[in-house]
Amino acid sequence: MFQTAAGVTVPFPEKLSEQYELDGNTITANLSFEKLSDFVHSFYAELDEPLFLAIHPDAESDEVWYLDGMTKKQLTMILDGYGELLYQDGLSAFAIGSLTTEEELFVQKYKVLSIYSETAKRFVPLLKKYGMEPTGHLVTAWDTFSEEKPGAAERLEIAGQTVPDMIKELCKIGMYKG
Repeated sequence: MFQTAAGVTVPFPEKLSEQYELDGNTITANLSFEKLSDFVHSFYAELDEPLFLAIHPDAESDEVWYLDGMTKKQLTMILDGYGELLYQDGLSAFAIGSLTTEEELFVQKYKVLSIYSETAKRFVPLLKKYGMEPTGHLVTAWDTFSEEKPGAAERLEIAGQTVPDMIKELCKIGMYKG
């Protein structure tokens, strides 16, 4: 059964499958929630340093916070401390990418994944490793919503912190508003 994040409600999760759709330099994908953390770590392990983390505290607004110039080890330390909050929160979105190659994984609202790369096909083996199959028509969480059955997303607090609290803490080590 396809699992969603705690801060996300999808009216018909049974309509979602672990699949991806390749369109030029972009891959859009669904991944069951329990695999998200491992997938994110595997994705950035394949990137060239330096890396960046971009956080949209409210996926519906243009506000973005950046922490860049990181090594893989530094990003791992940040995600070890705050990853669960980013993965579970329903209102935020985040991206991880390479400043060198501009390849990026964007974890959107409702945890729909987008990968951007000039050589997007190079990530297909990684997608398959996590059980995602190719499709010509990806059904995402957005496709399951209707006026009668809308999706829902909520701000979560984990270990006494929210995503805005996390951003304040990360500002102490160089996060800035874009």
